[in-house]
Amino acid sequence: MFFKKLDLIVNIPKKIIKNELDDNYIIRRASIDFNIPLFTNVRLAQTFINAFCNDELQIKDWKSYLLQ
Repeated sequence: MFFKKLDLIVNIPKKIIKNELDDNYIIRRASIDFNIPLFTNVRLAQTFINAFCNDELQIKDWKSYLLQ
């Protein structure tokens, strides 16, 4: 399955129709199962991407958080 190669998923439904909601459920469920971060809100996704692209967001490895 391709989810093991993803680091982040942005999944924001355009319309509230059954087929799209079903597809979104599968994507969201897989992101949880594979422990992949998921954004479902446009403003939150835009803020994260802007911070990441402008070097405002520092990326640390997990161990550095545990040592604090």
